[in-house]
Amino acid sequence: MKTPERINYEEQEHLHGIIPKKSYEYVTNVNESTIRILGKTWTDNLERNKRYWRKNRKLLDTLGIGKNKCVIGIGSGMSFNKNKDTLKQILNEDGVKDWPDRRYITIAANHQFKPLMDMGIIPDFVLLVDASDVVMDQLTKGIPQMAKHVSLICGIHCSPKVIAKWTRQGRPVLFYTTPIAEFDDMFKKIYNRDPTKHKMDLGGNVLNGAWMVGITRFRSNVFFGVGNDLSFELKETIEDQRKTYYSDGDYSTNAKETGTGRDEAASEKKWAGFSLTRRSVWLPGESQKGLNRYNISLDTVGTNHTLWVYKTWLEATILGQLSTNGHFHYFNCSEGGILGVMAKEDDDESLKRDSNWFMLDQVAVNKNSGAAMYHTAMLEDAHKVYLKAKEMQRWPNAAIRTDVQDAGVLVGTGRNTIAQNVI
Repeated sequence: MKTPERINYEEQEHLHGIIPKKSYEYVTNVNESTIRILGKTWTDNLERNKRYWRKNRKLLDTLGIGKNKCVIGIGSGMSFNKNKDTLKQILNEDGVKDWPDRRYITIAANHQFKPLMDMGIIPDFVLLVDASDVVMDQLTKGIPQMAKHVSLICGIHCSPKVIAKWTRQGRPVLFYTTPIAEFDDMFKKIYNRDPTKHKMDLGGNVLNGAWMVGITRFRSNVFFGVGNDLSFELKETIEDQRKTYYSDGDYSTNAKETGTGRDEAASEKKWAGFSLTRRSVWLPGESQKGLNRYNISLDTVGTNHTLWVYKTWLEATILGQLSTNGHFHYFNCSEGGILGVMAKEDDDESLKRDSNWFMLDQVAVNKNSGAAMYHTAMLEDAHKVYLKAKEMQRWPNAAIRTDVQDAGVLVGTGRNTIAQNVI
């Protein structure tokens, strides 16, 4: 799967008229500046983490574990609170099954690890992309014994102190390396390995990364994104805005005194976030699926340039797959967030016009199959759609598998294609 950062905008015809050129180029510039700012820390960590690399497994080892399963990426945005009861119910029912019968794999953001455990949810994986030590307490302080089998997916550039404490507590690590050209020679020299096999482009943040891990490593073609707001509620004071940045209200890792000092909730950048209410009145012949299930309203929310880059990266990456033969379904279950809320133009005057806004669902349609690949949905509805599609597939897939298993080929596995008429 190609990702968009280093490809010239003029070559990306599928983005024209959907993602403005200056927005795309801004994403590219931010990625390059991130490498300049953090490159020294990352390369230092690359060298210091060699001993942990030897003792732990690699993300590459998970290849194919998600075939015919759905990956749920669990973030820490405020919309998580709208879906947490539904999420708990889904995972309580699924988590007691044997692995072959399970339908879901969970990947949690590092910030959301302990809040999930407080709810009685033990994620399968925790994904870390940050190289800072400020995430130490999130991952290692007060972790109960019942979480001993949770695996940490992290880059070889992440903090050696965090990795050391995580492993001392008896939990496994799955390593990947970042797709930065400057890292390749160092990796070959220090690790004596081919970096190409271990590279993962995770799009900068955990929820983008969870989707990329799911589709490129786990080989899962269905993804639910929960708590991936990439935004925060606008309040009268910045202090109140900080309290709306995370679902648990804990802003300490972003604050100047206790964390990175990025203070992202103090940004003045704004975008439109979406809200969903179920429709109750239908006209004859009207479809009752997809976006038509809901009344959608757009409300102004706060964001920042970093979060906006994560949003645009994911949207551009999805749009880049619309002409491929492969197929996936991305369900965005982050009500209130800005992901998938698109603007034809992003200058100040255009953003004030209602006609300038549209949803990614309207354009993210596979050109070969005609099937939608991106879905704005409530988590409860995404779950129902997925179960219905699985039930529709069960009989024909079972028959095909029986016919060909002697040849060692499992037709229908590895492409978890949901029936189009369900979506």
